[in-house]
Amino acid sequence: MKQEFLPLKRHYGLALVSWFVLVFLFQTIFFISRLIAAENTVIIFRSQQIAAYNETIQGFKEGCKGKHISVKAIYDLYGDAEEGKNIFQKAKESTSKPDVILAVGILAATLAKEHFPDIPIIFCMVINHDRFNLQGTNITGISSEASIEDQFSVLKDILGPHKNVGVIYDPEKTRKIVAEANTVAKQFDFNLVKSEVLLEKDVEPALKNIIQKIDALWLIPDSTVITKKNLNSIPKITLNSHLPVFSTSDAMVKAGALISVSPDYRETGIQAAQLAQRLLANPTTTSLGVQQPKKLKLTLNTLTAKMIGIDISSMQLHPDVVLYPQ
Repeated sequence: MKQEFLPLKRHYGLALVSWFVLVFLFQTIFFISRLIAAENTVIIFRSQQIAAYNETIQGFKEGCKGKHISVKAIYDLYGDAEEGKNIFQKAKESTSKPDVILAVGILAATLAKEHFPDIPIIFCMVINHDRFNLQGTNITGISSEASIEDQFSVLKDILGPHKNVGVIYDPEKTRKIVAEANTVAKQFDFNLVKSEVLLEKDVEPALKNIIQKIDALWLIPDSTVITKKNLNSIPKITLNSHLPVFSTSDAMVKAGALISVSPDYRETGIQAAQLAQRLLANPTTTSLGVQQPKKLKLTLNTLTAKMIGIDISSMQLHPDVVLYPQ
């Protein structure tokens, strides 16, 4: 009789094992599907291929790791507005709806606003963003310039008792920046010497007109002033007069300016990832406004400092300083 029950026991044992395996597989599949469902997607639009934009995107990817946020696609717009519109349209047609869009650069930001009015957009690396009406219920951004307070704080360390700071600007483009700077300058005991220009060709004469009245020249992100031609002429004129030039872009320092205060590009990307997490954690919040960059860097031109006789030893001790040339 005992032998008659052995096949039955084996059958029962195999059935039990099979049942446990099926339960395990079901739970595993369910768990994985939950993870996949919880993964939020981001599409990135990059205005063009430049190092600063690439650093920002890399920082964003780093900031998304382990946060259930995945970058679904990266689209390059090649700096071409018409091509950019086609790329945006194709992206809308060929991909499923993302949870967040990251727009890097002005072309990407303006086209994202136009094509995706119902998806949260985070923009960054947009110079003088106030000019482009990057506002809306679905738009969050990170300023690409340090606050004027942060800029003037560094300038104060360099100028010491000297007070006259010159700025050349086109009122149609940067009136708001200069108006704010006029108020902030008083907090630092600066006298802002302002010179208005309307055309690129007016910049050089304007500089020559105020150069004897100022202790430093402050270059702001004004497209009438900051042109290829002027980036050649301004350093020559200021070096001959031993005048320090202060800017908001490390590219200016490489062109001959003494110092710049600018956002750390990688950290800007990480900050954008943190904003994406906040938006995704609270779906009822679709905009967080425009944020100031959390981390800044100083870029110093040591050759310029030597040529104009400026002591930058205290600045070189700054924890986030970049010396040029290296």
